[in-house]
Order: sequence, then structure tokens, then C-alpha cells
Amino acid sequence: MSKMDESALLSHLQALEEDSSAFTWGRLGAEREKAMKEYFRQPYGNEEEGWSSIVTSEVQDTVEWMLPALLKIFTSTDKAVSFEPTREKDVQGAQQATDTCNYVFYKQNNGFLTLYTAFKDALLVKNCAVMWRKETRRTKSVTPATGATAEMLAMLLQEAGEDAEIESATPNEPQPMMGPGGPMLDPMTGQPMTGPPTFNARICSYAKKTTIKVEAFAPENLLVKRYWTSPLLHDCPYVARNMPVTLSELHEMGFDDVLPEDLASSDDAARSADAQFRQNRAGTSDLTFSDNPQTDTEDESQTQGFLRIEYVLVDFDGDGIAERREIYRLKDKILQNEEISHVPMATASPILVPHRWDGMSVAETMSDLQQLKTELTRQMLNSAYLSNNPRTEVLTDANWSPLANIDDLLDSRPGGIIRKRSENAITQNIVPFVGAQMLDLLGYVDQMGERRTGVSRAQQGMDPDALRNDKTAIEVQQTANAAAARIELIARIFAETLLKPIFQGILKLLTDGEMEKLAFRLRDEFVEYDPNEWRDSYDMTINVGLGTGDRNQQAMHLQQIFQQQGLLMQSPLGALMIKPKHVYNTLAKIIENAGFKNVGDFVEDPKDQMPPPPQTPPDPKIQVTQMQLAADAQKFQAESQQNMQLEQLKAQAKLQETQAQLELQAANDARDAERELLKAQYETQLEEQRLQLEKYKSDLDNETRIQVALINQQGRAQQAAQKAAQAGVE
Repeated sequence: MSKMDESALLSHLQALEEDSSAFTWGRLGAEREKAMKEYFRQPYGNEEEGWSSIVTSEVQDTVEWMLPALLKIFTSTDKAVSFEPTREKDVQGAQQATDTCNYVFYKQNNGFLTLYTAFKDALLVKNCAVMWRKETRRTKSVTPATGATAEMLAMLLQEAGEDAEIESATPNEPQPMMGPGGPMLDPMTGQPMTGPPTFNARICSYAKKTTIKVEAFAPENLLVKRYWTSPLLHDCPYVARNMPVTLSELHEMGFDDVLPEDLASSDDAARSADAQFRQNRAGTSDLTFSDNPQTDTEDESQTQGFLRIEYVLVDFDGDGIAERREIYRLKDKILQNEEISHVPMATASPILVPHRWDGMSVAETMSDLQQLKTELTRQMLNSAYLSNNPRTEVLTDANWSPLANIDDLLDSRPGGIIRKRSENAITQNIVPFVGAQMLDLLGYVDQMGERRTGVSRAQQGMDPDALRNDKTAIEVQQTANAAAARIELIARIFAETLLKPIFQGILKLLTDGEMEKLAFRLRDEFVEYDPNEWRDSYDMTINVGLGTGDRNQQAMHLQQIFQQQGLLMQSPLGALMIKPKHVYNTLAKIIENAGFKNVGDFVEDPKDQMPPPPQTPPDPKIQVTQMQLAADAQKFQAESQQNMQLEQLKAQAKLQETQAQLELQAANDARDAERELLKAQYETQLEEQRLQLEKYKSDLDNETRIQVALINQQGRAQQAAQKAAQAGVE
């Protein structure tokens, strides 16, 4: 077989692109556009003026409620995946690869935002698209130099590298040279001597740094062979990404020979309906690059177009075996053509369709229910409109002239006046309100959505039945577990079809021999790893925490494991079955399950500590002696305890006897005191009665004396009057 030339390869690639794009931008594009319209509650197009045009939000609610649960599964720990060694000598390399790949994904890249974008795309528009690639950028670093001489600046420039330059330098005021007795003087002029001129400068150095970039891009820019049968793309004959770029970005990638005209002519990609809708939602209108030419501007570096990054199986070298090629291509120009080991792109769908690479989205499962509920809600609102504002029948004469004032009828203000010429000129067509019947039907539609997606009102915290007295905790837990099963299945699908390829690809890029050492902080320590020392593949475990229940159940299981480990350590089998590393692993899982990512803040990994020295078996004679001593000690302890109990009983009896005597004496004293008190009270009463009697006698004597004195005085007055009368007579 002959070697394929560039023109034949270009025709082959254009044919593959056309076939794939016809499917992706045709049927898939229309379905994705519909899903996004329903997510954003766009009108369906069947609305009528004057009637309800509400659009319910089942698609949006379902996507937004499932997204937090999925993200929590993967981002609750700082190790989304872990690599497991297949050989003993790979243990250290696998551990370093685990730490580094997670660092690259979560720290060098915004891993959370990547997963958020990918998961939301998959839930909404069938598929997500994630790509990982090496990216080399020219970085600038600035070193300040204060009070540096010209010689010092030259030395700093030499240390900074060949591309270093002085960005700015400001001379300082000359400073006098100081000696033991003060400023040094020039012997010729007698003036103070000054030191060499100094500068405050900024030294800029440039370096190229290669990093691994992981990004989630728009699904409409992912092209996959139409009839590919798996969501895994590593064996797919044709996978491509249409990436919007500027001329500046192409030159930065190393394609310096690309002209503005070449890039401007490659702007006819991604013209799908969903891409245009996404642009409209972003406020960029529906103009494509060709409708907004950039080559006429003064800055040609901002010329825009599409770069095709294609991964194709093709026999380019003519050896009869198709190899994987990575090709960077504009529309009619191949920029790069290299052989590559894997496809650095992944896609995933929440619901897999057997023997298809394009699955189903959650939005699709709720689409018909949203349309149904929208129609029912509109009809219920229309019924309310007609019930509150019924249609009016107006009686007319033979010439169809109304017998009521039409302007008055059109004015619906409360308390308004309606003028009419006949008693029966106006009648109302009353429509009964059907809202009460509609509510049950709307609730049934909600139940259908819960069964399809697993997103229930109980998970959303809005289920009023969860507070019923006749509903047990087990019932509530079983309902929650059943509802979460669908979400856990989606998480497992994402783990196997998306995260696993991503981290396998990151490991391959790290180990291809072109990466420098990576230095970063890990568990409060600064580490430096060399990826060139690792193998390019290890067994992988996706730590999604599935199959073991929710966090509360996991915490319960881990606590039981920890207790069993403690019991085993106390048994003779503890030294054989339980090691410090096992206990550390259990504690680490408990801490991670509690939501703390840095385990090193709580427990120290015992991996570097020496194991305890092996214990020699004890001598049987010594064991017998120890057992005899232990038995004697137990016997002595039992006798001592028995004697102590007898003494305590005697002391308690003596104490009770003393307390009884004291209580009897206290009772006798209380009785005597009460008798004396009663006697004193009786004597006091007698004394009071005697004093009252004497007072009575005294008061009676005094009153008698007063009466006698009054009688005597009256007698004397009578005698005096008689004597006066006799004297007058005489």
C-alpha cells in the first residue's frame, strides 16, 4: 500500500467531518436546542394572545436539583480517583501519580468548574465534552532590585537568563562614603566622597512553562463518527473538536505561518441550532464569524475562525495498519499531523443508550411532562380568567345595534356603570372554575417526574407527608434511598465514562517524557515529583462513594469497622491482622466522610514509622507462675473486698443506732420544750386576766368615788340654795 499524501488525507478528513457534523448539527442540534429552550422556559410557539402563556420549569428544576448531589459525590474529597499499583515496585509511583493527577485537575485547573460544566451539559443536552492537552505558555516573572549598583544589576541579569531584561531603573541620590570618623573627604578637593551610583530597578525574566489544561467545551463542538457504538472514545475512528480561536492564539500555539485570510476562511463550523441559541442567550446575537469579519480591522491578531483538532484512525504511512493521528487543521489547510497514543477527549451521558455514543439527557425524560404540565397549568389559569371575567352577551336590535353601551362593557373597573336600553340587554356566560380538579392532575404529573428522574420532594425538603405521625423513620429512609438510586447510577456512569478517561489521559500526558518536575504542597509538606519515573498506566479506582449508602450510613459503617479493629488489636490475632496503616486508613475515611479534606490536620500517616519489634513467645513456666500470682492476687483482692464490705456493714449499723438515739433524744427534748412553752403561755394568760380584773376593780372604785363626789356636791348646792332662800325670807 502506498503512503497517503496530504491532499488525500485532507479529503478524507473533510468527508469524515461532513458526515459527523451532519448528525451532530442536524438531529442532535435540534434536540439540544429544544432542551435548552425548555430549560430557559422559552415559549413553545402555540401561545395565543389574551390567554395564559406560562411555561413551567420541570426541566430546570430537575437539572438543578440533581447537579448538587452529583457534584457532592465527586468533590467532597481531594482524591476523586486513586491509582493502584500492579507490581510491588510501583507502589510509590502509583501514590505519587494519584497525588499529582488530583493536583493537576483540582489546583492547576478549576476541577470543580470543569465538572459543573460537564455535568450540566450532560444533564441538559445529552452529552458533555471534556478535553485535556498540554499547553505551553510564556510566563513573565519580575524581580525587584533596590539600591543595586550597575555591577549588581549585570549579575542579576545573568542569573535571570538570556531573555531577562531591565524593565525600569530609577537612579538614587548619591550617598556619601562613611569612614570611622564620619564622611570620607576627597584629599584633592576636600569635598565629601560619594559611593558608586545605585538604582531601584525591576528585572523581568521570561520562561516557557508547560502545563496540562483540562477544559469542558460546548458539546456542539464535539464531532464523533455517526455510528460509533460506545460513549468511550479511545477506539473511535474519528473524533474532532471545532475550537474557536484567534490568529494570536494560533501563533502562540506555534503555527506562525497561518495568515489572517486562512483563518477567516475556516469560520463555517458550529452552525448548529443549539450553538446559535447558546450565542443568543449569551447576548452575542446570531452572527457567525463570517457575518462579522475581523480581517478588516487594524489588529489582524484578533482575526477569528475555527481550528479543527482531529483524532483519526488512518493508514497514513502505508504499512497496512491504521494508526491514531492527531491533526490540527483549518478548513483547507493541515497545520500539524502527528501520531498519538490516545484520544484526549471524553464524553458522557446521564442515561446510556446501548450501542450508541449519544445517550439521553435528563431534560429529555422531563420534556413531555413539562409540556403536559404547561398545558394543564395554562388551562387552569384560563379557567380562572374566564371565571373571574366571563364573556358577556349583548342583546341587539334587528340592525345588530347593541342595546347597551359597548364602551361601558369594555371598561371592567370595579363599580363601573353600564348603560342599557333593555332589561335583558346584557347576560354573562358563566364558566365554572376547574382549578380544584386540575390540582390532583398536576400532582400526578409531578409523581411521574419523580419516578423518572429520582428527584423527589423528599430530597428537596418539600414533602409534607414526611412529617406524618404514621410514617416511620425507616419508611422515610427507604424512600430517600430509592429516590437516590437513579442519581447514584448517573454518578457511576459519569465516573466510568468521564472521570476515568480524564485522569488516565492526564497520567499519559505526565509520563510522555516532556514534563518537568512538579513541586507543590501536599498535606502540609512541600513535595517534588518527577513524572518521568512513573509508568504510563496503573489500575484505577474512582472514589465516588457509591454502593455504601449515604454519608450517615457510611459514617456508621466506618465506626463499626473502627470498633472491630480495636477489638482485634486486643486479641492474640491483632498483631497479625491489624497494622497501624489499617487504623490510619479507617480514620482517614471517617475524617473525609465528615467533610474535612486535609486528613493530615487530624492524624499522621504512619507509613514511614518503623513497625514494633517482634515479641518472643513467653516461657511456659513463667506463664504458670504469672497465672498463680494472678490467682493469689485475685484471691487476696476478693478477701480484702469481703472484709471491707463487713466493716462497712458494721459501720453502717453503728451509725444507724447512733442516729436512732439522737432522734429519740431530740424527740424528748422537743416534747419537754413544748410542755414548758404551754405552761408559760398558761401563766401568761392568768397574769393577763388578773391584771384585767384589777383594772376593772380600779375603774369601778374610781367611778364610785366620782358618783359620791357628785352627789355630795349636789347636796351642798341644795343646802346653800335653801340657806339663801331662808335669808331672803327673813
